[in-house]
Amino acid sequence: MSPRKGMAFAVTVLLLLPQFLLAQFNADDQQRSSADDSNQLLTRAQSGSVRDQLLLGEAYATGFGLPKDLKQAVKWFHRAADSGNPDAMNDLGIAYATGLGVTQSYEQALMWFRRADGDGHAIAQNNLGALYFEGLGMRSDPGAAVKWWEKATAHGEAHAVSNLGYAYLTGLGAQKDAHRAFTLFRKAAETGLAIAQYNLGTCYVNGQGVPPDLVSAAHWYRKAAEQGFAPAQTNLGLLYQSGRGVPQDLGEALRLFQAAAEGGDSEALLDLAQTYYTARGVKHDPILAYMWLEAAASKGQTVDEAKRIVASALSPSEVLEAQRRATEWTALHRTDPGVPLSVSVLGWAHSGLH
Repeated sequence: MSPRKGMAFAVTVLLLLPQFLLAQFNADDQQRSSADDSNQLLTRAQSGSVRDQLLLGEAYATGFGLPKDLKQAVKWFHRAADSGNPDAMNDLGIAYATGLGVTQSYEQALMWFRRADGDGHAIAQNNLGALYFEGLGMRSDPGAAVKWWEKATAHGEAHAVSNLGYAYLTGLGAQKDAHRAFTLFRKAAETGLAIAQYNLGTCYVNGQGVPPDLVSAAHWYRKAAEQGFAPAQTNLGLLYQSGRGVPQDLGEALRLFQAAAEGGDSEALLDLAQTYYTARGVKHDPILAYMWLEAAASKGQTVDEAKRIVASALSPSEVLEAQRRATEWTALHRTDPGVPLSVSVLGWAHSGLH
């Protein structure tokens, strides 16, 4: 097995319901939601309170105070959106884009995001950019995506700032400008946005828009990793494993790879396989190495050559045992694509050297 050699960038292409909805609750809403009985919230919503219709939809969408019920969430988002609430319009756009509680339809998503944009809704503008960038329901148009992200950035929407940085980094929809990309990533990272912190760390690793600085890279990866952003956990683990930018700590590297694997990063599965095959802080264990390769293959990684190498050190019964463990682990750590823990990235967009 040869070591993995890259650290790539990521673009936020859509915000899913749980992340955004929880962020929408301001302090007054949280206090009221905790103090009020859900029946009172329902009564106010039924009586025509648009804000409470939105809150009721959010409660059903997130399971906050009510059993999670996405169809009921969409019903109440429609009630609030039909009364002109732009947050509900954006939420409906997200529901239609992802098929949460409704039949998936990018055309409907586009319509609701546009209606929310009519009220200057920055997150809807970011999401419109996502549809144009990925070509969801239309032909991909990075230039149009950049225009929407610029509108959202003018309102300070951090995801749009990070996405705009990605456009300048790659030259997709904007003239390539690594320094401007770095500046935008830093601006979004300073708001606490994990994906921007990850991208900023990768700029420091690759020396894109800034001189290479692995100490700073580790600093920003750590901030994103502490928020559970799995790719940052993986890359920080690589730095700990090699002792670059941080003191070498093979135990911490292993912990980070395991956390990232459980968080859904298939690259971490490859790093775990490499760790056990090469005995980096652990005993040489080709069965575990093969298990992690099998798990990586189930996530779409190409591992045929690596599996052949590792299998040469195993008996047929040991290969079967590794496959059994991989199947068991994958079943226990299957992620629900409709209920993300943080920001949904419908497709990683990669650039730069690892």
